[in-house]
Amino acid sequence: MAYIESSFPPVDVWVRAEYLYDMKSHQGEFFLGRIVSVRCLPGQVPLFQVLLENGVMRDKLPCSALIDKDANPHDVPHMPFHQLCLWNSFSKTFSIVELAYIADATASVFMKDRKWYDGEYLCTIQWACETNENADLTLSETPHEHKSHHIIILENGCFALQPNNRVRWIEPSFTTKDFPKKPDYKVCTKTYNAESHGKWITEDSDNYFYTTCNVL
Repeated sequence: MAYIESSFPPVDVWVRAEYLYDMKSHQGEFFLGRIVSVRCLPGQVPLFQVLLENGVMRDKLPCSALIDKDANPHDVPHMPFHQLCLWNSFSKTFSIVELAYIADATASVFMKDRKWYDGEYLCTIQWACETNENADLTLSETPHEHKSHHIIILENGCFALQPNNRVRWIEPSFTTKDFPKKPDYKVCTKTYNAESHGKWITEDSDNYFYTTCNVL
């Protein structure tokens, strides 16, 4: 698990220049760069660090600052970061994982504007409790609050970070059924702790194949 910042799979991007000038100037200009890390702090969306081709390293870039390198940056809409990323970082403790089965899979994202946007899966930010703090003040492991941040490069060139309940996944050989018009699944509110069920103990021995017995 990473704490606050993690290396990120190197992805070439265009960076909107105004983010390099504190949004005060250079709108409509772009710099070529390569993502090298992501920083996650509660109260903010995940922020990316990018090495520019001129040798400058810039951090604290939200996903709205980034554009797919293969897109014409002048044609890419400047979608707000709070639309592209639905939720803030859940914790300072997290991991970057590529879900291998859906690597490079097509995905459709349902945004705040109630429109679907097609894209391609890149990787996922997964959250854990604050292991370096005196007390865990996050909701990262609370069943009905936890959400993954799936990073998806949209066909329009934007980068989106969205949870499971805003994504339709397309795996041609498996996801062959129609997607529900209005899915009615419920959020998970339970934890599944095997050791909290039943009053039982193991036998008091050094036997490898030990037995268990109920406690009255």
